[in-house]
Amino acid sequence: MEECGEPLVSAGYLPEKILVSPQYYVHGIEGAIPECFVRRSVLLRLSRAADMLPRGCRFVLFDSWRSRVVQTSLFQKFRSELRERMPLLDDQEITTLASQFVALPSISPTHPSPHVTGGAVDLTIVDETGLCLPMGTEFDETTEKSATDFFEKKLAAKERLTSSDEESLVNRRLLYAVMTRAGFTNYPDEWWHFDYGNQNWALLHGEKAAPYGVAEPPFRWKSS
Repeated sequence: MEECGEPLVSAGYLPEKILVSPQYYVHGIEGAIPECFVRRSVLLRLSRAADMLPRGCRFVLFDSWRSRVVQTSLFQKFRSELRERMPLLDDQEITTLASQFVALPSISPTHPSPHVTGGAVDLTIVDETGLCLPMGTEFDETTEKSATDFFEKKLAAKERLTSSDEESLVNRRLLYAVMTRAGFTNYPDEWWHFDYGNQNWALLHGEKAAPYGVAEPPFRWKSS
């Protein structure tokens, strides 16, 4: 890890390309704020990706930089939900399952959680009417259908795709294409999650070190 010192910036100043809808603040997650911050280079790449979208389409950013408090809140919330659904599993099994969809809370200089670096974004696409393009699942759905290649695998296996499945397949391909062309990598269990500059990105790119470590915001935000 070689923290480059690049600042966090607001993603809310490009409404013609990126709409900000911080879902964890909307749902009252402890520590969440009513804004989305990303590293400067991440915003530039998001802007580049948005320019590749079909005319009239824009991104909707659901989540980006998280504080340690938010990361911990999300992880513990999901662990509690899994514990209720699967009471026979032990703590380690619950933690392993939970970490598939929510990274372990960490501000370790060598292995920080992806979102605390400011290099991870959760997003989708809306059309000219402001409606989200169908992607086959809701944001943050914790099922196998959320895997980016879920419909690709069905297609490869020659399973029947409904018209809704086919629409979701095309839309996921669009999101993946513009984001990866802009330099992001995708977390394969979540069609909505993309990384740049953090450890996830460095691993997939074969980089020796990630330029983004734990991001310290240049602001103090009192959550209500």
